[in-house]
Amino acid sequence: MAGGRPTTYRPENADIARLSCMLGATNDTLAERFEVCRRTIDNWIATIPEFSDAVRQGREVADESVISALFARATGMEQKMTKVFCHRGQPVTADYTVQLPPDVRACIFWLRNRRPEQWRESRPLVEEEDDRNWVSELEAASERVRLAAVAERAAQSAAQGPALPVPSEAEGSGAERDLRSAAERLRCTYDIQIPLPR
Repeated sequence: MAGGRPTTYRPENADIARLSCMLGATNDTLAERFEVCRRTIDNWIATIPEFSDAVRQGREVADESVISALFARATGMEQKMTKVFCHRGQPVTADYTVQLPPDVRACIFWLRNRRPEQWRESRPLVEEEDDRNWVSELEAASERVRLAAVAERAAQSAAQGPALPVPSEAEGSGAERDLRSAAERLRCTYDIQIPLPR
């Protein structure tokens, strides 16, 4: 004969638990309903198969209902509504259908839970290898643009006249003055300091 306090469990508790769980009851809610502590509910679920099955079945129904409502919000839905008017002192009802557009938050929630590898917030944007490739591609494109600009300036300079002579050591500051005047003729700005031979 087992010792200890007699259980307060009754066979009808399984049906009550199933119906309560269909409405979203948690173990704490069930404990309040049956006037026992939460630990007792946990023990009933662990030791009484019919109670455990009833709780599981009720929660599955509740979960399916929420999934259906979330899916409807994520994809958009039609909702039938009734409006009551007062016409010449008499109530008049009018039935109509409202188109509800998809809810972005419901879409995000659905996708983050159904496809977390693609929709989670903290996923890495690029792989390290892709990042290195991206930088080298950007540097190569920058070099191509620079070379094209140099070639364009050389073509413009050739079209306008003879090339500037290379300054000698004696010319020093005069060579820099010539370089500035050539840059002005080419309508370029002279911002780069070019070291002159000494």
